[in-house]
Amino acid sequence: MIEIHIKEKSFNNIKILENINISIKEAEFLSIIGPSGCGKTTLLNLISSLDTNFNGTARVFSSNIGFMFQDSRLIPWLNIKENLLIISKNKNLDEINELLKLVGLENILEEYPKNLSGGMARRVALVRAFVNHPKIVFLDEPFISLDYPTANSLKKDFLNLCKKFNSTVVLVTHDLSEAIYLSNRILFLSKNPAKVIFEYKNPNNQEFNLKKIDELKNEILENYPKILEGVL
Repeated sequence: MIEIHIKEKSFNNIKILENINISIKEAEFLSIIGPSGCGKTTLLNLISSLDTNFNGTARVFSSNIGFMFQDSRLIPWLNIKENLLIISKNKNLDEINELLKLVGLENILEEYPKNLSGGMARRVALVRAFVNHPKIVFLDEPFISLDYPTANSLKKDFLNLCKKFNSTVVLVTHDLSEAIYLSNRILFLSKNPAKVIFEYKNPNNQEFNLKKIDELKNEILENYPKILEGVL
């Protein structure tokens, strides 16, 4: 589904990424973790072809792609119906309504983003990411800055939509517990220039079992105590 080979990515002659080779299977959920500023979002931009200025190759085997970012990025002067229709390819309002119901939102099509809570706005952004039934979804810390119950509910909704559309997912996160909950596989990056220093095949199977998630997290950190600092 996705093949990326990065020999080097630099900004202003400063090397950000180096010697990264990633293969992602269809319907796989991959998380990318690394220290702050190491280049996680830069890597996501390369994988998603938002940035093509690097030394290497990237092959993404579908153009049907959805995105979620650290904020909702809803257009403030458009109501929710307009925000979703502007993205939708088939302009099917009934289908949009069904997706909104799946994430617990109804009767908000005429509302404007300023009238929504942060959690509601993020749910609309979630629907927007899936409105075209994407084969691939790219996420840049989309659950950050939400309170725990809201974030957890949104993650459950997200997984349900992933399964509904059989989407391949690449998530950038700083939250190891989140990655263990959601992912099939986790890649850990080093400090700059970032490389993949550890690949973790996750046995959790996307189950929300806090005890199991904590056990797996503790096991990783006991074996590799500086892994979140980018040191194996």
